[in-house]
Amino acid sequence: MRSTQTLGGRLTTTVGKELIVGVTGILLVVFILGHLAGNLLLIVGPEAFNHYAEQLHNLGEIIWLARAGLIVAFVAHISMAISLARASAAARGTQRYEVEKSVGRKTAATRLMIISGVTILAFVLFHVYDFTLTGDRTGERSFVDAMGEESMGLYGVVFNSFANPLRSLFYIIAVCGVGLHLSHAIASVLSTLGILTEKSTDKAELAAKVIGVIVAVGFSSIPLYVLLRAHVIGV
Repeated sequence: MRSTQTLGGRLTTTVGKELIVGVTGILLVVFILGHLAGNLLLIVGPEAFNHYAEQLHNLGEIIWLARAGLIVAFVAHISMAISLARASAAARGTQRYEVEKSVGRKTAATRLMIISGVTILAFVLFHVYDFTLTGDRTGERSFVDAMGEESMGLYGVVFNSFANPLRSLFYIIAVCGVGLHLSHAIASVLSTLGILTEKSTDKAELAAKVIGVIVAVGFSSIPLYVLLRAHVIGV
């Protein structure tokens, strides 16, 4: 018999929610890795970083559509993940103690993923606001004292922001949350989409942890580099 369930109805089922979590998860991983590659240009120097920023700026409305899509993906990913976690907890019900031993690791990982996911969303919103909406590329924040009297563009804005230890600490905590989230999420997403076999799951989990560490260390290296130059060795 042919199903008459609407697309909206299918997406509200457990399988539909898992599909949304999986697809949005892949999109977010691609964004994070691309964003890391671009941000590391700050270490290369002002010219490389500002050229990268200018290329993004020249995309005009496309970049704003991408940002809106990113926020939608974040919200959908987190809300569906929370919904699945609540449904899983409700389904355990009175069998909670019998099942707890076999799913203990999964439950703990799920809770960590939800917390880190919400933290990442808050961080992204703050990051966009701080560096995009209020980041005057030629204003006072773009001048780095030790680099002369010439505006350093967005490079200067980001450099001065990370030269503040509290801002850098917040950033490092947030990107470590990103790494933690990825270390649990990547293999889970591939499993959800049916890409992984049972034998390949362990290898995927190891790869996910490696990627999580690379992302956390890669992003953290940027504020640490700025702090080292600004407060230890000089610009």
